[in-house]
Amino acid sequence: MPKSILLIDDNAKDRQYYTHRLKLSSPYDYVIFEAVTGQAGLDLFKAHPIDCVILELNLPDISGFVVLAKLVPIARHPQIPVVVLTEFSNQGLLEVAVTNGAFASLPKITTSGDVLDQVVHK
Repeated sequence: MPKSILLIDDNAKDRQYYTHRLKLSSPYDYVIFEAVTGQAGLDLFKAHPIDCVILELNLPDISGFVVLAKLVPIARHPQIPVVVLTEFSNQGLLEVAVTNGAFASLPKITTSGDVLDQVVHK
């Protein structure tokens, strides 16, 4: 059964790269929804059954931390895993995301499509 992934990121090149890499890794295992803003991502999350969210923290309309708080209202008991994949490489911010309920927090600069696929599979 395919996994539904919601990718929330305003960077078109990054969305295209990670979507392409995920589909190459598991071409029959992913249905990927894409959102350019935090609010569009929240709307898609409400409209479709989602198995995993990949979230950029730097969004044009609202903070990715606000989106994370809405997706994971109880940080220690997330119903849907959220993987933060962000342009920010500050270790403190990455740790704050995990403290606030993210399953994993990865900097884009060091995260390949294969690494992202492995984290999503977990």
